[in-house]
Amino acid sequence: MITEKQYNEAIIQKEEAQKSINLYHKEQNKAFENRMKNNPIFTDDELTYSAFNFCPCGHGLAYPKGCSMQHYWDCSAILKGIANFDFEHTAKLPFSFYSIRGENEKETTRGIFLPREKSKI
Repeated sequence: MITEKQYNEAIIQKEEAQKSINLYHKEQNKAFENRMKNNPIFTDDELTYSAFNFCPCGHGLAYPKGCSMQHYWDCSAILKGIANFDFEHTAKLPFSFYSIRGENEKETTRGIFLPREKSKI
């Protein structure tokens, strides 16, 4: 049976571990924010694509790996710096308001382009 002393020591250890976890997430978020500010162009390997959803321009929706839960789905062409702005693009779709299924081994919009007619912007 565990003693009260062992229990209290475990609580202290848990609190210290949580501080380290929180610091790690804070540092990761800061690094991601700096990336977005300094070089918001991503490669396919740095993006997670949607399973089925496309931007009106014809490219799949995606978000950068390593972003926080406060981030959003966006047009993958915009994220990759190859967007043609003669076409309409989706607004940023925050995770907290939109339920979009991410890609898996069998379902993805990665590498798929569904050409659209030019929009009247």
